[in-house]
Amino acid sequence: MYRGIDRRVANTICRVGFALMAWLTSTVAHAYIVPTSGVTYFKTTTTYQGVARTTLYFKPTAASTSKAPMLVMLHYKGGNPEAMAYLTEVQELVRDFGIWVALPPVADGDWHDDPKDTSTTDDVGFLSTLIDSSVAAYPVDAKRVYMTGFSDGAMMTLRYACQRPDKIAAAAAVSGVMLKNLVNVCSSPMRATPMAMINGTADTIVKYSPGKYAISITVPDSAKHWAKINGCGAAPVVTKLPNVSTSDGTTVQLSSWLGCATGNAVQLYTINNGGHTWPGSPYNASKQGVTSYDINGTLAVWEFVRAFTR
Repeated sequence: MYRGIDRRVANTICRVGFALMAWLTSTVAHAYIVPTSGVTYFKTTTTYQGVARTTLYFKPTAASTSKAPMLVMLHYKGGNPEAMAYLTEVQELVRDFGIWVALPPVADGDWHDDPKDTSTTDDVGFLSTLIDSSVAAYPVDAKRVYMTGFSDGAMMTLRYACQRPDKIAAAAAVSGVMLKNLVNVCSSPMRATPMAMINGTADTIVKYSPGKYAISITVPDSAKHWAKINGCGAAPVVTKLPNVSTSDGTTVQLSSWLGCATGNAVQLYTINNGGHTWPGSPYNASKQGVTSYDINGTLAVWEFVRAFTR
């Protein structure tokens, strides 16, 4: 079962009139590394652009003779690697599937997900260096590296999949959406990336259907954009998933673009009445909406990306 995170929600911020990440966390109480049977963790510091960033890794305790897949997981604004692991209980994927997980931190407060960002911080370059160094130093399969993230981390995942699809085999964005600036430079990346998206219709931070003058497109249009990149058919197969939890006030609809020209796929989990939360987690800050317990977000991400190799 997931464990909750107690946090203080600070003032809402606005960026160009769009509340992309509407809360900042001053402290993350109880965000510690949860001991998990069969799982070992360690930290490694990477210096990039003169800035030292310490990445948290989880790996199977038992030695393996073969290389393992690795999931790169990007935390939300105001979070950190430990808090992201605590929220998602990603250690359970390590235990159950024998994968490696890398949780890197931001350099200066948030991920630079906008390609028109004027900051000199190069998060795309840092993540590429992290992936390359992980493959070189550890028994990680370069053809089975995946990326996911929540909120600000989801936005960075979308940008990375556009700009460096040669480094990852598939990606998943939870509570993320395509910025218009990113759409403009992401019409024909060097290769197609399978993409899954998980979004709540009642998300007040990353809106499912933002207004005309927002800096992002809608969530459905974001999924359609990735379907176009992957050469998928125009219409997805839509499935209503079982309403496992009748008390949370949510239902989940899965839109799947299959039969893509590249052999890839695109999925969109629409959580009706869902907020800005990680599905399946008991964490639900009062100002971030409803958490759905009809799906396990961590498992849904892994079940999608694991089907692909680069």
